[in-house]
Amino acid sequence: MKPLRPYLYSAYYQWILDSDYTPYLIINAHYPDVDVPQEYIKEGNIILNIAPRSIGQYIFNDEFIRFNARFQGMLRDIYLPLGAINAIYAQETGDGIIFQAEDYYSEVDYKNRKEKMDLEKLATESTNQAKPKSGKLKLVK
Repeated sequence: MKPLRPYLYSAYYQWILDSDYTPYLIINAHYPDVDVPQEYIKEGNIILNIAPRSIGQYIFNDEFIRFNARFQGMLRDIYLPLGAINAIYAQETGDGIIFQAEDYYSEVDYKNRKEKMDLEKLATESTNQAKPKSGKLKLVK
């Protein structure tokens, strides 16, 4: 069965925005591949404002959330594997959800999926490099 977290995240994110509130995430900053400003981590977590007016280049899929945001005026790229997201809530009301643990997002499963994707990417790249490029160009005089 597909993991539940991306569906819940998407629904709550849209619900918070539709209610004209500000969505915030609580992130486990020690989860593998999390890329956040280290100076804002407290007790292993970081809280991020993900309102569209606060972030740019937002990308969301079943594996990660990626965007950029300003921290003390400096533009930073943020990368959040979905397994690192502990909760999403509306800043103004506190309404939201704490995500339950799912085997799919355990650190071990995440590392295995990432390793498999990296190997597939390497295989694709090496296959593309090994193929000679055959052009169909004619010399015209």
